[in-house]
Amino acid sequence: MAIQNTAQNNKNKNSFNLFLKNYFNFILAMALIVFLIISYFFILAPKYNATTAAIKDSITEQQKLYNAQQKKLANFKDIASLYKKVSPSDLKKFNNVLSDEYVKESLFGEIEDIVNQNGFVIDKISVTRPEEVNKDKPADASAIVAPSNLGEIDINLSLGAIDYAGFKNIVKIFENNLRLLDISQVDFSADSGTAVLTLRTYYYKK
Repeated sequence: MAIQNTAQNNKNKNSFNLFLKNYFNFILAMALIVFLIISYFFILAPKYNATTAAIKDSITEQQKLYNAQQKKLANFKDIASLYKKVSPSDLKKFNNVLSDEYVKESLFGEIEDIVNQNGFVIDKISVTRPEEVNKDKPADASAIVAPSNLGEIDINLSLGAIDYAGFKNIVKIFENNLRLLDISQVDFSADSGTAVLTLRTYYYKK
């Protein structure tokens, strides 16, 4: 009886081993497919969805900035033509929006006052004129060109010790400032508590 049971067990083992031998590749492939499916739904898919959402938000914000710039640039010719009609008594008020000359020191003071009055810290600030920086570069055919009597000034502003709420607040302050300011680029780092803004303002060339 014991011999018969042993033979039966050996037969079962042989059948199992034969089954594994014949279907090992199939079982391995199925296990790999199951693993990949689980990895996709629980690891890859959430990361992909989060990345896609972040990209869409970034594109939307850049499109908003671009549309806002186009709208302002479309008004430049009207501003230039109306300037000649402004009475001397109103000229001072108008100059607060669009200065009639480029004075770097004055612009530095204005930006510094805006930042300091709202409790933020300036790490670095630089002011340049695109026409000076790009004078040796070929013209970009796709770029929006301002009227010839309208000068442009770029302001690169780095702020420190700032959180996200403060970052949103300073962006809103610049957008609503009396001086005509376009925010062309923004970058905020929550880890380092820093923000970098690229602004463009304008002046009327004499």
